[in-house]
Amino acid sequence: MDFYHVNLAAFVLINGSMAYRQYRQERRTELSEKLQEYETENLINGDGDEHAPESNSAATFNHLFFPVYILVWAADWFQGPFIYTLYKDQKKLPEEIVARLFTTGFLAGAISAMFVGSLADRYGRRLACLACCAITALSCLTVLSDTVAVLFVGRALGGLGTTLMYTVFEAWMVTEYNQRGLDETSLKLSTVFGRMVTLSSIVAVFAGLAGQLFVNATGSTCAPFMASICCLVPAFFLIWKNWSENFGDSGLVDKQVLTLGLTSCCFEGSMYLFIFFWSPALKSSHKLAHQAGILPFGIIFACFMGAMMLGSILFTKVMSSPTKWLTCRDLLQTVVTLGSISLLSTIFFRGEWLTFWSFCIFEACVGMYFPSMGYQKGKVIDDGNRAHLYGLLRIPYNLFVVIALSLTKEVVATLIQVRRGRNNDDKSHRREVMDCEMDLKPKDGIGKAVTPRRRLPTLRNGLH
Repeated sequence: MDFYHVNLAAFVLINGSMAYRQYRQERRTELSEKLQEYETENLINGDGDEHAPESNSAATFNHLFFPVYILVWAADWFQGPFIYTLYKDQKKLPEEIVARLFTTGFLAGAISAMFVGSLADRYGRRLACLACCAITALSCLTVLSDTVAVLFVGRALGGLGTTLMYTVFEAWMVTEYNQRGLDETSLKLSTVFGRMVTLSSIVAVFAGLAGQLFVNATGSTCAPFMASICCLVPAFFLIWKNWSENFGDSGLVDKQVLTLGLTSCCFEGSMYLFIFFWSPALKSSHKLAHQAGILPFGIIFACFMGAMMLGSILFTKVMSSPTKWLTCRDLLQTVVTLGSISLLSTIFFRGEWLTFWSFCIFEACVGMYFPSMGYQKGKVIDDGNRAHLYGLLRIPYNLFVVIALSLTKEVVATLIQVRRGRNNDDKSHRREVMDCEMDLKPKDGIGKAVTPRRRLPTLRNGLH
């Protein structure tokens, strides 16, 4: 086994062991709480039957939310790795058109973030979740067309669906959690967010592998999008049948929301740029080490998902600790700081293994960041305007990504000079920039299932 396979095996073993231990601990806590409630009810009423439905409320909530969550996020993970190769390789579209398609998705997401949340608060979060499933499925159907105008409509719908997915589902979940009074049970809100990220990491790996199998079997990159629809349809009917509606009102706005918005903009924007840059950065380190062969990008991506899952498990462990030695706010501050250090370290340490491990640390920070941020938003933002503010928090993030990507060439040039540790003359400098940009371009025969790296040249060339 080579270096990356060893790391993947280590992540599988560590995550599997910690997840099992966490499950056993949660089951013991849940059973202990149920027994205590049963005994208390018997002492008061002489009969514990009346309290049974209330003791099962946490389990009911889990059965309502998590199957839908898994299906919706699986639908998203099916699409992501194949969008670029669908437009460029199968549809044979020019780079400029592909760039405009991606830009359309970003702009649609930013614009829709201004109003979809308030509409969800007014007309119902359950209805907005149903709309998200329908809009995303319609966006997937548009990839069957070769008409450019239809593809642009599809990207606009995709941007709208993404904004809905990242706002209304979480808004519905937190409000439903609060309305059921589950904070008084063994199921804490921090545990719910930790499970969400853990499940997302697992689904990402399986969706990527299954998507590639579908492409290989059908010979078409449209297949994963059809698989996405197959996930969205049952999610739609589960929401329609089982979910109750919850609404918003005027609500109060805590001053801490501004701090959360700034943190979200910077960290999540950096995370999105990392999705574009990790592959060429590792390839650059691979070349500097004079290593032969092609990097196993699929295995590396699986390692990153394993690191993110490990981060989410650590978050749940820290937050469920009886000693409460670290608050969620303190953990969020630590995660943001550690994530920044891990990315900065790749500039000064050029070794391939050190770069990889720094990226794994960052992914572990991502795994802790999302449940930490979700928990903080759940506590700070009022249920009355939850979806509206969740939507507004995505506007600066989208603008951050667009502006940052527009500076990609300048970033590449600076990165080359810092990593080389010397100043280049203009001719050699331009040559290295061109070489680095060639590394960013997709190559045939390198696992199309791992294509965050394949989206970078599209966005880079289209935003100048």
